Amino acid sequence: MAITYKKCLKCGSKNSVSIVYGMPSYEAYQEAEAGKFKLGGCVLSLGDPEYACKDCDHEWNREQAIDYAYSKIKVIKASVGGYFGGYYEVTIDLRNFETTWNFHEGELEETSKKSIRRSTAESFLEALKILNLLNWKARYIETGVCDGTQWSVEILTDGRSIKKYGDNKYPFEWELFCRLIRKIINRKFE
Repeated sequence: MAITYKKCLKCGSKNSVSIVYGMPSYEAYQEAEAGKFKLGGCVLSLGDPEYACKDCDHEWNREQAIDYAYSKIKVIKASVGGYFGGYYEVTIDLRNFETTWNFHEGELEETSKKSIRRSTAESFLEALKILNLLNWKARYIETGVCDGTQWSVEILTDGRSIKKYGDNKYPFEWELFCRLIRKIINRKFE
């Protein structure tokens, strides 16, 4: 799932337009009157809105859309492993402030649960923004490899489950993501 910047943060409508800044030409003024975009004025300042909802008149910018999308994340489930070396599974519950870590290899199974602070959960979400997790592709597959390492990330939000996975191929930010997971659970995840 890529972040839907044009979805209204207030009413959820997708009936929105871009806000255009600067001195409009006559043609631009006519297009704005026709509802193709909204005129924002001649001066653009940092943090000014970039989108306007045609249904409720709410205005927002890309940064607010990103913050909103990440604030909806309730749980992150991640797993990584292969036939040789075992599998790691992690659940990070950001609403109940707890983590669960599991390791499976053959008959061996280890589990660890711990509580986290609200500030830790908030820092974790901020780090996920930097890693651009919501904009990762859904699949990363290295063709022609029959064995190796598989991974998955499931993002649970309000009424939605977003899945990302890979087979011997990873997003650019994967190592940083694993490091972040290890930091929050204080256990091995590789």
